[in-house]
Amino acid sequence: MEFENLQAIWDTQNDRPVFSMNDSRLAVGLYQQREKSRRRLFRAWFVPVYAAALFLAVGSGFVFLAFLVKTVSRMRLTDPQMTVWDGAALAGVVGAAVAFFVPMYTERRKHEQEQNVFAPSLREELERGILQLDFELSLHSRRRVRKLNILLSIGIAVFMWEAGRLNGDPAPWMMLAYALICAGPGGWYSAASEKQMVERVMQRKRPIESMLAVLNEDVVRR
Repeated sequence: MEFENLQAIWDTQNDRPVFSMNDSRLAVGLYQQREKSRRRLFRAWFVPVYAAALFLAVGSGFVFLAFLVKTVSRMRLTDPQMTVWDGAALAGVVGAAVAFFVPMYTERRKHEQEQNVFAPSLREELERGILQLDFELSLHSRRRVRKLNILLSIGIAVFMWEAGRLNGDPAPWMMLAYALICAGPGGWYSAASEKQMVERVMQRKRPIESMLAVLNEDVVRR
């Protein structure tokens, strides 16, 4: 059920007393919309972040082990050998992956504990719907998006550089250029689209806020 349908149901009953406003169709529709928002947010936001963090952490760990074995076993002495700086750089990539994975995982887990149950009343369902949309807005904040883009770009750049060194190039500038070319446009596009995303969330939030405002006004009148 879309917000337009929910608004239509609300418009047919918003002149009734508070107790008769608690229409089961409206409460169920709000719950279904909230569940739809949660699933969409998980697929569009959290899955890519989790996948990127897993790729960087596992890939960097593999490069580290392969580079270490290659250096210790003295294989292909004409290739660059692993240095302390190489190890520190790869450890930094893993740290960057953890830095943007752990906070988002814990934040989402805490939020889901408050969202995964059908609300016992229309008022609470409206409030939970607003909390869900506020959570989505917080994910689209400029500061968060900028931080994720910077960490991801640095992680990819370092990973590609070290992978190039592992393959025998002492200064793999071309690998670094490819990494920046791939990460740069993606980061720019996500930052540029944040304003539109925020506006879409606000369009979904306004009807719920208006419904809750009417309920609060009727309570005051009674």
